[in-house]
Amino acid sequence: MEEIVSADAIRREILEDARRKATRLLEEGEAEAARNVAEIEAKAAEVVAEIFETNAAKSARYRMETMARFPLERTRMRTSFVDRKLREAAAAYVAALPETRVASLSEAILARGAAFFAGKSVEFHRRGLSEEMAREAAARALSKAASVSNVEDPALPAPGFMARAVDGSVRVRATMDVIEEMLMDERRGELALALCAEALSIGSPDSAGTGKPNSPRRAAR
Repeated sequence: MEEIVSADAIRREILEDARRKATRLLEEGEAEAARNVAEIEAKAAEVVAEIFETNAAKSARYRMETMARFPLERTRMRTSFVDRKLREAAAAYVAALPETRVASLSEAILARGAAFFAGKSVEFHRRGLSEEMAREAAARALSKAASVSNVEDPALPAPGFMARAVDGSVRVRATMDVIEEMLMDERRGELALALCAEALSIGSPDSAGTGKPNSPRRAAR
């Protein structure tokens, strides 16, 4: 009988010890989980704060870059506007030129390269001009060429002339699109003052201190 009681007591002690150990393990596990949760929450809060800080810095930098670009963009738009107006004016001017003026301007450009055609056989292409006018221009501008054949060439990009050595060594194009580009290069400032002084905010001595730009008519003078 005593042996049975002693075995029951031992069994109870073992079970109680196991219960205490299990309880301790559960408590330690809960404490560890709580610490992990706290660490995760703290890390998440840190990441969120860093994201907000980074976004705020990016937004501030973007605002600064946008404000810095604004004057450049305004200048670019103004320059684009002026360039477009100048090109429209140059194109309208050239398009309105009479045939005789087109021929004389083209001939003047060809004459600059006349020396390169000396002694060569030349094809003289024309567009938008009469054969007679082309022959006269070629006779004057290419007088040192060995021979000149007159060719009507609708493939030229604009009215005018083009001289090409038959051997392919020289070619000079003197069409009205070239005249437009020359006009833009050589007279851009004068055209800008005449057409777009207000857009350029160019003031005259009379308007000094008033902030008012000079008028295109006064600028053209």
